[in-house]
Amino acid sequence: MIRQGDIITKEDTTENVYFSSFQDKYAVMDNLDYSDNPYVPAQKEIYNSEYVWVVVVLRGCLHINAGGTDIDVRANEYFVSLPCMQLKTKESRAIFFSFFTRSHLMTDIYEHSGIIAKIPLRAFVFRHFTFTKEEIDILLDCYLMSKKEHLRENYPLKELVLRSYQTAYLSRLFSFLNPETEHPHIKNTRQYAFYTEFLSKLNEMHKVERSVQFYAKELSITPKYLSTITQSFTGLSASQVIDQYVIYAIKQTLYDNKKNIKTISSEYNFPSQSFFGRYFKRITGLSPNEYIKKHNRKSLSFESNNE
Repeated sequence: MIRQGDIITKEDTTENVYFSSFQDKYAVMDNLDYSDNPYVPAQKEIYNSEYVWVVVVLRGCLHINAGGTDIDVRANEYFVSLPCMQLKTKESRAIFFSFFTRSHLMTDIYEHSGIIAKIPLRAFVFRHFTFTKEEIDILLDCYLMSKKEHLRENYPLKELVLRSYQTAYLSRLFSFLNPETEHPHIKNTRQYAFYTEFLSKLNEMHKVERSVQFYAKELSITPKYLSTITQSFTGLSASQVIDQYVIYAIKQTLYDNKKNIKTISSEYNFPSQSFFGRYFKRITGLSPNEYIKKHNRKSLSFESNNE
């Protein structure tokens, strides 16, 4: 599966799957060619910090654990995991196909297609829907076109073609979404209520507050209890959840590359630009400038090939 800051690699997959990755930006994976043996072995738990994972099951049942929640994705169902999520695939028997896309690229696709207005991208979130057989067949056709493009040798503007196919796939997928067919996976527990309220406040306040004590006080609970709650749903302490959420948001801003480092540092309420740089590198392994050089709108291969 996916390692932090990394993409799934062929070595991480099993023998009975097709896998392809383009520049660690877009990847596809399926076991369509092994429909006579739909066995999916268990995979070790990973922390996905970078990618949006979209998977559709055609037959059988794919057993997944996302953020401490056991999920059965059955035939004609769609599941998406956004970044900042502990993921584990359990032993299953299922035929599936899936996309992995870096989150900032998915945001780019969403914004250009207008999808972002329908469903915003946020961290620590997954969604699960049922589609009709006819809708699944349409998604499969879109997926196979993208897979065919992955099989071609790299060429100038290949990324543009891959993005176009993925945009078409996502546009069809979102046109099928119906609130009545969503599997909510809501846990009616006191801890879950605290957890969802914490994420809501974090979404609202992450640019100005990174203190566990602040959020615990907002929830009228102790910092220790807040970490107990986040550990049960994410496998991370409250401090780690805050850091990962903040880093996820900063990465989107750095990818846009419209603001300088000093402005971003001030916007996220860091005491200094150097403190911001150390904070970002401690968590990502890259300085903000190194991240911008590697991931920004102008780094897209179809843009650079047109310069």
